[in-house]
Amino acid sequence: MPSSPAANSPSSTNRTARALWFEAKRVAALRTEPLLAPTATQIQVRALHSLVSAGTELSLYTGKGDLPIEMIPTNEGTRPFPIKFGYQVVGEVIEAGSATDFAVGDLVYTMQPHQDLFNIEAVTPFVTRIPKGSDPLRAAFYGLFLVAMHSFLECPVRPGECVAVSGLGIIGQLAAFIARRSAGKLVLVAPPGVKTDIAEWIGADAIVSPEDAAEAIAQCSDGRGADLYVETSGAPAALQTAIENTCVLGTIAVPAWYGSGSVNLSLSSEFHLRSQKLVSIQVLHVDTGRDWSWARRMAVADLFLKQIDIETLITHRFPFSEAPEAYKLLDEQASTALGVILDYRI
Repeated sequence: MPSSPAANSPSSTNRTARALWFEAKRVAALRTEPLLAPTATQIQVRALHSLVSAGTELSLYTGKGDLPIEMIPTNEGTRPFPIKFGYQVVGEVIEAGSATDFAVGDLVYTMQPHQDLFNIEAVTPFVTRIPKGSDPLRAAFYGLFLVAMHSFLECPVRPGECVAVSGLGIIGQLAAFIARRSAGKLVLVAPPGVKTDIAEWIGADAIVSPEDAAEAIAQCSDGRGADLYVETSGAPAALQTAIENTCVLGTIAVPAWYGSGSVNLSLSSEFHLRSQKLVSIQVLHVDTGRDWSWARRMAVADLFLKQIDIETLITHRFPFSEAPEAYKLLDEQASTALGVILDYRI
């Protein structure tokens, strides 16, 4: 079917794009793809930068991922390989279809795989306009902020409660930042090999290694255990620690994704006797009994991220031309490569 003509655009010339693909286990490469003019319902975007989702993408890159990639329609390929996967690209609209409400020059956050130039249907939640005056680099963190925020939409923190967060990746740090607003005590549990100083900016009451988590949580909760434990690391052992150190009627929120590997838990009598709740968190689903539209959630993400020095979350930057090297780094140095930005301007 021929494409509809685009409006609000300087031209509708066919172009060539570069996209990142996982071609085989631990093999990432840039492919060149033809790009048609956008249809009436699409916008064409030139990427500025994108954020690598270190947990999900690394699992897929290493062949351990079982996520159905079709859940995000912009992704392509067949699992396990080859696949084009990603969902955190910020860019500038360079052409806008006549049926959209976008204009050339608009800055947008898109749920799009890593690609320097692309067409995308201009619909929620796959495209969000970045408010004027907001930093487009900071906007690259919208998606992971929503993951962290959903933990508290589903499992709110009451004032004064003891909250524990395991994992100090981007989602873990953002979850801790949100929890600090109302938690009486906040304990962060760093995965093995992760330097605790990366999270000092949050102002937690304790940042400890997994072997010291039980003692720290007991001290901060007067022996009760955490009222809410947010497990973001994706390590099965961390989920076991969460269950063991959450109080009676407490909640374990799990935004982490464990991939295709087995998660073996010891659900002793204490898990049953404490009447604990184990809650799976998924950003595309929210059930709070109130109007938490996508637009409202994105507005909150923008508001909160403005309060953060975003450089504290970025550990590495790569030109998009060197994107495959970013995944090698994540694979080999997972404990230190946390916030990885791909820059399309250099």
